[in-house]
Amino acid sequence: MLTLFWLFFMTAAFLITVHVPDEVSISIDAEMQFAGEDAINLGLGTNATGVDYESRLAELLSSGEKDQACELVQSYIATGIEANCWLAKDSGTSQPHGEVATPGSSTVNAHGLIAVDDHIWTISLDLWERGS
Repeated sequence: MLTLFWLFFMTAAFLITVHVPDEVSISIDAEMQFAGEDAINLGLGTNATGVDYESRLAELLSSGEKDQACELVQSYIATGIEANCWLAKDSGTSQPHGEVATPGSSTVNAHGLIAVDDHIWTISLDLWERGS
């Protein structure tokens, strides 16, 4: 009798399946956040054209070329990821600069602080997957 019950139970277990949709993996969020942080770091690692600044990004921010600074960072974003770039100087409000697009899905943020002359710049990237 026990064997018959076990056989029935195992058969039912294979026939009855419940499909629960999986959550979006957190690794996708981490991948996009790392891509944003890498882009900011690459912008800081790009050589300046003059001798006054350590990086091209700092040079652009110092001269007030905000759109070019954001486009520099956006050019370093990994393939398959889009980003909007936001800049704030000292305690100012962040404003979008560079190429601005509307995300098609949820976004992940990456932030960086950059000291240029006597000012602190905050650079923020809203990242999302291209085509989503």
